Amino acid sequence: MREYLFRGKFGNEWKYGFLSIEPKGLVIKEPYKNESSNVWHIDADTVGQYTGMKDKNGKRIFEGDIIDFSDRSDSDGYGVVKYDANETEFGIEYDNIYESLGKHYYPEDIEIVGNIYDNPNLVRGDY
Repeated sequence: MREYLFRGKFGNEWKYGFLSIEPKGLVIKEPYKNESSNVWHIDADTVGQYTGMKDKNGKRIFEGDIIDFSDRSDSDGYGVVKYDANETEFGIEYDNIYESLGKHYYPEDIEIVGNIYDNPNLVRGDY
């Protein structure tokens, strides 16, 4: 079964869990089964969904992650993980090129090097 998981920033900390909308905005709830799970009001601009894939180091890949990929040359930029609603898939965008994650780039061929919120200097253009 696919794991549905989100992340978002609460202050300067990343929180991981279930995404929920409450009257005061978006929250991340810890993925525990009891009633006393922690709930954090997060910055909506930092929300990213887990792709269901892990990079070559076993790290979960989320929307907004910056990745290095196996055939990237020194003249290529790093890739940014995005969701393409038209294709209903996650992909990697770099240097105005979009490639499907899992079809063109396999998770074992990529490595997360940061994310667009904490490391915007790693990518070209606006994200």
